[in-house]
Amino acid sequence: MRRVLFVPLWVVAAGCVTSQVQRVDPDVRPARAPELVVVLEEPPDQPYAVIARIESQTNAVFESFDDLRAELIEQTARLGGQAVIVGPETRESELIVLATGTVTSEKKRLTGEVIVFR
Repeated sequence: MRRVLFVPLWVVAAGCVTSQVQRVDPDVRPARAPELVVVLEEPPDQPYAVIARIESQTNAVFESFDDLRAELIEQTARLGGQAVIVGPETRESELIVLATGTVTSEKKRLTGEVIVFR
């Protein structure tokens, strides 16, 4: 019985980071190495163009905003972006009622604008 109760809790706690990418610019650029992507908290002073918008999210308890930020950087690199302007961290909590008790689920969301400098 103990093993059966453990599985639903593990399934609720497990998860992964997912992303939705909305391309703004149809030009295809070569991918870059993730370590070359500049992470910005606010728009830069120099001229730039937004080539895509990304929303990364997770429902997993064990995923952090650092994991979401890493996903934004990875997606930016794949799109050939030079930098990503990271939006504010968003967090929603909800209570999930199971037969064995309750578990708090936390949805974390992070958005970013993928840019190239002009």
